[in-house]
Amino acid sequence: MSRPDRRIFGISGIMVSMLLSAWSCGAPINVQPLTPADIPLMHAAGKYPHEQYLIVPEDTLRITYTFHPEMKQDVLVQPDGKITANLAGEVKAGGMTTTQLEQYLAQKTSAVLRDPEVVVTIAQFAERYVYIGGEVRKAGQIPYRKGLTPIQAIIAAGGLLDSARTDSIILMRPGDLGADFVSRKLDINESIGQGDKEPLFLAPYDVVWVPRSSIAEANLWVRQYISDLFPFLRSSAGVTYRPGQ
Repeated sequence: MSRPDRRIFGISGIMVSMLLSAWSCGAPINVQPLTPADIPLMHAAGKYPHEQYLIVPEDTLRITYTFHPEMKQDVLVQPDGKITANLAGEVKAGGMTTTQLEQYLAQKTSAVLRDPEVVVTIAQFAERYVYIGGEVRKAGQIPYRKGLTPIQAIIAAGGLLDSARTDSIILMRPGDLGADFVSRKLDINESIGQGDKEPLFLAPYDVVWVPRSSIAEANLWVRQYISDLFPFLRSSAGVTYRPGQ
């Protein structure tokens, strides 16, 4: 899976909530389950950073010239994706691979340097996040790290609520498989109950949504539309009514 456009990366917690609001309202979960055929495609992004990594804002680049050590510099990629490189001036580095940037800088400086040999590396990657929502204790964003799994992300978000539906965890990933986001449904029951290995790792900017169980939805409906509207039904003739009974 190739890297998505940087514009997708700006998704905020509020946008995630709006994007996934249908699931929080108990709508049917019509998302394709993760299949063995999906795993190689989605797992590639989980091996981040990969060889086709594209430079993004807030990356710190180290630029060196093999035969010109005085040209060495570390430069921060600005929010617009631009850097200011020695002799080359302002360069739109965002969206390039390091190899593409090396070739571009060699071309731009060749009028001053003889046969320049440029090496560009990522000195420090920009901080990435994954977004966790739904039936977890602390919904929001958590820092991404390589090897992070859905269950580990859920634990970092405070763990599951009793109302969570663990057979239909929704994973949304920025991608290029015909849409801005690729969505798959994960069943984490076997990993939780039997300690089975999870099938894939998360990638930066993934969204993990834990839906509400059908029992929890029924209890919520009773509370909102019966118990709260008609409080006298809670206790009648000495009998107390509890949602879910």
